[in-house]
Amino acid sequence: MAETTSTRTFDASILIRLLDHQIVDGDGRLIGKVDDLALREDGDELVVEWLMVGPAALAPRYPGRLGRWGWAIWRRLNDPEDPGVVMVPLSEIEEISSEVLVGDAARDALLASFGLESWLRRNLIGRIPGAKGADPAPAEDTEPPPPWARAERPEVPERGRAGGTHRLTELLAMTVHGHDRTSRGCVTDLHGQGTPDGTGIRLTRVLVGPRLAGSKLGYSSDEQAGPRAISWVVDRLHRTAHWHDWSDLRSVSWEERGVEMDPHDDARLGRSAAG
Repeated sequence: MAETTSTRTFDASILIRLLDHQIVDGDGRLIGKVDDLALREDGDELVVEWLMVGPAALAPRYPGRLGRWGWAIWRRLNDPEDPGVVMVPLSEIEEISSEVLVGDAARDALLASFGLESWLRRNLIGRIPGAKGADPAPAEDTEPPPPWARAERPEVPERGRAGGTHRLTELLAMTVHGHDRTSRGCVTDLHGQGTPDGTGIRLTRVLVGPRLAGSKLGYSSDEQAGPRAISWVVDRLHRTAHWHDWSDLRSVSWEERGVEMDPHDDARLGRSAAG
């Protein structure tokens, strides 16, 4: 049976429990996927406050031309006056299990953001004489979007820019180094703790390990369950990975995509990197 987290508490791996999970409504209907998460700076800490959904959130995770193409396609299929990322506050989450269950307001906002169907009807189906669906759909009475759907959402900067809000996937795979600038590995997982329906999920720990494919599958985390053979292989590959408290981080450079650890934790990083 899948583990369930209520909205009152969250104490788990962000990578395993939230990122890339399906979003469903109360009827179990799939309405999106957690393509990224928005982080807000709070002093020296980072707090997860928003789910980021859709191609505009996913495209920057892909390198080079593929990411640019994904962004251009999304802009074409959606309202040019609202090119922002579709964002849903964590307070709209009702339950976290193998899926992320959201309330009615989040459901309506997500469904209203999908521009593909209307674009196809207007530019493709609508040009076929006599085609079913060529006529515009009848207007329906709809509830106005909640304030957070537009006015209250933060502006999420592009990757690699300074500011008070960032993408969680920017932090993943960042190079970790000590005070001597020697590489000690990279960020492979993040642990969060807090209340999604209250003050958000605060990042409390960071997993530092080798830059390997298994890191992005979550197998480098102690929380990951899976086939014993795969777990054994990944455990061997990630035997040098270790969790560190967020307070062990001296600084995070979003422009240089790097994390510096405090000198007092440097010795442990050196032992980990050396195996």
